[in-house]
Amino acid sequence: MEIATVDQVFHFGGYTLDLGKGTLRHADGPAFLRPKAYAVLTLLARHMGRVVPKSEIMDEVWPGVFVTEDSLTQSIREIRKVLGDDLVRTVSKRGYMLAAEVEAAPEIGSQPIVAVLRFRNESGNPADDPIVDGFAEDIINGLARFGTVTVLARNSSFSFASFARSEWPQIRSRIGADYLVEGSVRRQGDQILAAVNLVDATNASQLWGDRYQAADSGFSAIQQDIVEEIVGRLARRVSNAGLQQASRKPVTSLAAYELVLRGVALVRDPAQTDIEGARAFFEAAVAKDPAYGLAHIYVGLTCALKGEFEESSHADLIQARDHVARGLALSPDQATGHRIQSLVRLYMREHDAAEHHLRTALELNPCDADCIEQMGLVLTMRGRPFEALGWLARAIRIDPMIPHWYHFDRSMALYMMGDYRPAAEALELATRPTPWIRTRLAACYAQLGEMDEARRQATLINEGHPDFSPIDYATKAMPFESPDDAAHLAEGIRLALGA
Repeated sequence: MEIATVDQVFHFGGYTLDLGKGTLRHADGPAFLRPKAYAVLTLLARHMGRVVPKSEIMDEVWPGVFVTEDSLTQSIREIRKVLGDDLVRTVSKRGYMLAAEVEAAPEIGSQPIVAVLRFRNESGNPADDPIVDGFAEDIINGLARFGTVTVLARNSSFSFASFARSEWPQIRSRIGADYLVEGSVRRQGDQILAAVNLVDATNASQLWGDRYQAADSGFSAIQQDIVEEIVGRLARRVSNAGLQQASRKPVTSLAAYELVLRGVALVRDPAQTDIEGARAFFEAAVAKDPAYGLAHIYVGLTCALKGEFEESSHADLIQARDHVARGLALSPDQATGHRIQSLVRLYMREHDAAEHHLRTALELNPCDADCIEQMGLVLTMRGRPFEALGWLARAIRIDPMIPHWYHFDRSMALYMMGDYRPAAEALELATRPTPWIRTRLAACYAQLGEMDEARRQATLINEGHPDFSPIDYATKAMPFESPDDAAHLAEGIRLALGA
């Protein structure tokens, strides 16, 4: 299908929109739209293939006039009545897009598109249909909050619920979805059972699936917990699937989104031996798309990771803060940006700002396991370890395939509560014998009275790091808000060092 925009003439789906003549024509003859619907279609045509935010459409079509979103919805409905449902796509929480070529797959390397199909009601009771549909809608809304995937809205995705699995690849050609989410909900006695699968739309192969079960103490009471787990795990799996695709391509051909994925994989590597390589990916993403807020945010993270936060200089932290702020200016609703800014501000000893940014992140995306986990760290540093453990446990429940730092942060909350044995066990899961991990382990074993192991860890602290000071780590590097908490950690270290 050829697409032309010469002399303000647009061709799409067998229709011709001629702005010079003010006409919309099909092969069968002219088509008619009311003025506002025509103006909306004109704006979508001028940005064909791009998602146009609702706010932008309303500012353009109804300038200086206060109208509700219903006016826009009515215009979109009128356009679809004339053009059909397939040409105008709704992108959840973002806006609308005029599909330039319905049969074409999305641009290779672009942000992945996910369609959540209507879930099956396996209880057989029609009265449960609205509840089951609401379950799938909550997943749509939850995934959209991550901002790293494009999630098609209910109107686009629910229409394919009756398709057989063998027909699913057709959905990719019709609505451009890279991945499909399908599942079912069943009441069984006093239990609620939910199943969900992530499917590659190109070949209908299943990439991931899981089942969830909870007591039927009122469906709404458990729905939030189940959806939270599903959304958190789905978002991670979609990113992993995108990373696998990106890793098979030469770096020079990667889109900005794929460059960020490659960089994030290096950051999340337990060894973290190539932070500079991660930064190179993020900076390449910025060069390819200077308006990509998330890329700027991750550049900031790598600035702070030069010294793994604990040893980062104030200059590094200032640089990190400014990069993240630039990213947030471009993407203010990006929860990841507020989470990373929270971490930077925490190590700058700006505890109120750290908690503020993190609570903002959680308002933007309450299903993000990393944001939930980091609240545990912030609360521990603010002297509230018992409360912190609740947040940490919730993060681990959402995503059992947890990054290594979840264990480190949990161990510190346990140490501050005096639970030294489980604190040491959490630290023993570390895959890197860094001096600060050795320091914490030495403190745990010393507090337990296991002095042989405490001294063994203490002797290993400075191997390869002769300038590392365990006492300075406790009293200066760790961002405790209360000096008493720093003294508690330093006490265990001094016991281990025999000081």
